[in-house]
Amino acid sequence: MNDQLSIIIPVFNSQNYLPRLFKSLGAIPPTVEIVLVDNGSTDKSAQLLQHFHEAHKNSLLIDEAHAGVAFARNTGLEHAHGKYIWFVDADDTIRPNAINKILKIINGTGFDLLIFDYLSLTEQDAATTSSQSPETAEETNLSNILHEMLTGAHDPIGGFPHNKVFARSLIGEERFPDFAFAEDLAFFVPILLRANHIYRLRETLYDYYQHAGSIVHDVNAVKLMDYARVVDKIEQKLRKNNSAKKADIDDYMIRRRLSIYFQNLAKVKDSQVKQHIRIKMAQYSWKQLLSFNHDKKLMVKILLYKFRVLDVFPFLLKYFY
Repeated sequence: MNDQLSIIIPVFNSQNYLPRLFKSLGAIPPTVEIVLVDNGSTDKSAQLLQHFHEAHKNSLLIDEAHAGVAFARNTGLEHAHGKYIWFVDADDTIRPNAINKILKIINGTGFDLLIFDYLSLTEQDAATTSSQSPETAEETNLSNILHEMLTGAHDPIGGFPHNKVFARSLIGEERFPDFAFAEDLAFFVPILLRANHIYRLRETLYDYYQHAGSIVHDVNAVKLMDYARVVDKIEQKLRKNNSAKKADIDDYMIRRRLSIYFQNLAKVKDSQVKQHIRIKMAQYSWKQLLSFNHDKKLMVKILLYKFRVLDVFPFLLKYFY
């Protein structure tokens, strides 16, 4: 095979979403391979995948026992033939001409990491259309990407893989770890830190659908502790790498840890999670915390945390969480 791009799609009980995704893929160029990984679905996903596979010569269909999205992505990666890898989720969609746009950038740049914009939607949102003017991918550096990723309330880079295309050579032996939560972030950051040719495309190529009943929104103590441990590991890697400003790393870590803390108070109330975050947040002095006064929302959260207001009056969470 002479595949330039492998699109890896993990699937678990996605019968309601697969037709929409397949429609969004459009006409698939001959140099693009579609890798479908059925992660033990018990609905009609298997039939939909089989039908797509039979209709598309350059596709792979892999069946495996249900072991989670990380295992499904790793399985797809082991079987993919493409020089470049794009992970797409079964319940999302891609924009018209997104595949051809990516192929054009591959042929014109030889990047090892491409990052583009995505749009976050709910099922109630109207189907999107591309109203923006096509943009050109521009080469950037690690410091710029880290600054964009680590600062601000909305992270346009994200730790997830769906708005990124990776050179297979850059991924190397890296695989998604077996975490209950934030395995995307644990996979992405080590890869990002060794990328040499990074391109940034400020054009939306992907629609990410958030589902209220999805596993991502099913918060429990195991997930929160895994999230906390991933954040700890990412902090260590970022501080050791020296490509990001200390203030940017502090900004990112404080936001993530407060998010974990408030989720715990709101839904789980696990003492281990609470203690873990208290220990990690103790490294920040009042002076450091007050330096974020330019972000009023974050400052309110910091004050609520420091004075343990929500520990005493948890009903106030509905106003701040």
